[in-house]
Amino acid sequence: MKKYWRRNKGVLIVALLLGTCSSLGSAGISLVLQEVVDVAVSGKTQLFTKLFIFTMVYILFLCAVNYLSSLAAKYLTERMLKQYRQDVFRGIISRRPVSYYQETTSDYVSAMTNDMKLVEENYISALLDTFELMIMFAAAFGLLIALSPLVTAILVFAFLLMFLVLAGIGHMLEKRQDCVSRQMSAFTGKLKELFSGYEVLKSYHRIENTILRFQDENKKEIRTRFKAARLFALNEGLSDTLSVLSTVAVIFVSAYLVLVGRITMGTLLALVQLSSSFMTPVILLMQNIPKIQSMKPVIARLGHYTECGDIEASGKGIPTFEDSIEFRQVSFSYHPDAALLSGITFKMERGKKYAIMGQSGCGKSTLLKLLTGCLEGYKGAILYDGQELQTLDFNRITKLSAVIHQNVYLFQESIRENILLYEEFTEQELASAVEKSGVAMFLPEKNGGLDYLVGENGAALSGGQKQRITLARALIRHAPLLVLDEGTSALDRKTAYEIEDWLLKNKDITLLTITHNPNAGLMMQYDEIYYMEDGRLEKQPRAVYTN
Repeated sequence: MKKYWRRNKGVLIVALLLGTCSSLGSAGISLVLQEVVDVAVSGKTQLFTKLFIFTMVYILFLCAVNYLSSLAAKYLTERMLKQYRQDVFRGIISRRPVSYYQETTSDYVSAMTNDMKLVEENYISALLDTFELMIMFAAAFGLLIALSPLVTAILVFAFLLMFLVLAGIGHMLEKRQDCVSRQMSAFTGKLKELFSGYEVLKSYHRIENTILRFQDENKKEIRTRFKAARLFALNEGLSDTLSVLSTVAVIFVSAYLVLVGRITMGTLLALVQLSSSFMTPVILLMQNIPKIQSMKPVIARLGHYTECGDIEASGKGIPTFEDSIEFRQVSFSYHPDAALLSGITFKMERGKKYAIMGQSGCGKSTLLKLLTGCLEGYKGAILYDGQELQTLDFNRITKLSAVIHQNVYLFQESIRENILLYEEFTEQELASAVEKSGVAMFLPEKNGGLDYLVGENGAALSGGQKQRITLARALIRHAPLLVLDEGTSALDRKTAYEIEDWLLKNKDITLLTITHNPNAGLMMQYDEIYYMEDGRLEKQPRAVYTN
């Protein structure tokens, strides 16, 4: 977090200066009240009138300073939070797939919402408040010594007692706050799962059961937060009690000093006022410090996300696909005792068409992830024009291929933006992709055409329409390698045939089709056909798939 304070040091300095003025001004009220009471007791009417005018002006000035101080603190908090959230999001979304999928979507959503809220309230705002409270404490302490060393000694004793009583709570709060953050992440994940599964739950009449499951998760989340809240309540309760006791002690001692003629009534009022300006910061400091300490695990977790770009730096080589992509004796396993791919060897040449067949679970999708750099830790070599994949820039590798998956995902945007993905293309390129993918066929029935909003994950479209949009998304980018990963499975056989046939006849595209259900009428158009079984890849004669 230090870099965010440094990044905003100008605003920080202004906020601290205004906070200092506000704290000193608040402490100075006690001296104004002392003078007012002493003048009133002495009966000096003319001086009393002047003091009244001065006090009103002083209060108006203090109100303006307090407003500006609060405004500067909030502005600084918002700037830091915006920058911090941007960096965390960039770190998450920039992760390599192998790392990204180690955590769930709910973990990331919780980090961007729940954890950010904790950082705002319990760290940034708490630290700024702590600075102002320390200034107020120092100012009150100096004035107290000047007015009555005895009263100061009583307050210092109360302060030390409060510190000793509450010192142990901070460590416990740190653990509880970490538990709260993790439980909120789990709760967010369960909510996402239940809402996403609405259609399944409704069709199988599991709504009542789902409500009961939610109640259980809701209880867990509330119970975890309440455990932390109990410690905060204990912290605040002890602080308030000790504050009241110290204030009572100050009043009695000051009253005695008035009785024996050691101080005036105005000084008594000033001491009572200053004791509040002394103890209130102490109380709030004792409440803020545990909050700030409790944020260490949360900030550490968010910091891990912001540093992902450095930790997961890919190679620096520039990948190309002018000649070929080659697998040489590639083996891969998620677990050491179970190899998923064994000795995969094949070569794809630019402009040719390839098909990989095989039943579900045989390793086709894993091979695709290796090809596009989404998996690491393989044995053997994957070569892009003779360059080893692990030495290449991952972000550039992804630009060499466009993958049309079986499971389509559309953003809650227009058809146009789901094709462009906020990238700049000419209207001619867009029109060509829309026409070739078949999106143009259903545009007339959609109000707004390309500007038609598709709904959450394309809820306003049919499965075939969604898949056509993803095809247009791939075609418009002119990637040298196009991968159909069961990519036409949601289309009717006639349409699927027409699209695949068009891709096969396009000489500018290197096509890799991965499927378990090949279209026999098109197999003769592929240059090479492979069959995958039990993690091994064998070249097959095309005639096998035309019978």
